Amino acid sequence: MPPLPDRRRFLTTAAQGLLALGAAGCSPPEAGRRQAVRGRAVWRFTDDAGRTVRLDRRPQRIVAYATSAAALWDYGIRPIGVYGALQRRGGGKDVTVAGDVNLSRVAVVGGTWGHISVERMGRLHPDLVVDPLQYGAPQIDRSSLKLVEELVPRVSIEVYGAKVDTAVRRYVDLAAALGADFTAPELRRGEAAYSAARDRLRRTISGKPGLRVLFASADQDGMRVGKAGFPSLGDFEDLGLDIVKPIGGNRYMEKLSWELADRYPADLILLDVRSSSLQPADLSSNGLWRNLPAVRAGQLGPWNPEPSLSHHGMAKAYASLARSLAGARPHIA
Repeated sequence: MPPLPDRRRFLTTAAQGLLALGAAGCSPPEAGRRQAVRGRAVWRFTDDAGRTVRLDRRPQRIVAYATSAAALWDYGIRPIGVYGALQRRGGGKDVTVAGDVNLSRVAVVGGTWGHISVERMGRLHPDLVVDPLQYGAPQIDRSSLKLVEELVPRVSIEVYGAKVDTAVRRYVDLAAALGADFTAPELRRGEAAYSAARDRLRRTISGKPGLRVLFASADQDGMRVGKAGFPSLGDFEDLGLDIVKPIGGNRYMEKLSWELADRYPADLILLDVRSSSLQPADLSSNGLWRNLPAVRAGQLGPWNPEPSLSHHGMAKAYASLARSLAGARPHIA
């Protein structure tokens, strides 16, 4: 058998070390907690992959992907560790996908997409990992997933292959199972704010007939035009928004060189706020960007492709879009 790649060898060694700690009485995450004996489970949850996790007590020590952590945080559930696209280019943390999570109060166990440090996660002694699904696929990369599952049970919420309101409801289900009190005034206000913001956005959209909206990410090589593969875009379209639909590319976007950035006329451009995308100030010296009709008219706004799928998080996303639409004029392109 050929030698394992270095990263796989490191992860395997880390997992074996953690299991050895358990044998020595140091109680790794998996020891005695991974799965309750059938008939004794006092906590159970069936996730969107069809798995039912049964445990002998309600999970308290949770590690979650950044957007899942953000949704749970909004319902009063405080994960002890997070992972996901949290690493900013040039250093520091990108908080745009973490919602209101206080990153100074949680351990970051993976800062790039798909990566999780099994060793760092194990030191937290978690009893549950929450990892969302992207059209059925986990966010944790496959080289780490098996090792994670050997140490701690995992539940998954589908966030890409489901409508936004369905994903929000499923995070409500999970938060309730984890102890969130949805009779509390703050959480009831959050649900009301979600419904009100959604209704306001629908009315704002209906008052802007003919307004073409393009969602994009930008880098030095060009512009990536978003598609309804991002769940928020499909949701906005369901509310009546006229979204520019690129005809090429993959499920999520079409990449255009800057010379082709005007291929799809748009009255309003909403730019990805994550640190993986350039922002308007970064593009100020780009003449091809400055020449786009929406840019010349100052009709720009923010877009977070990975919002917190909670009542509070989506209320903020709806309000942000409504503000961008309010000042935009149609038929400028």
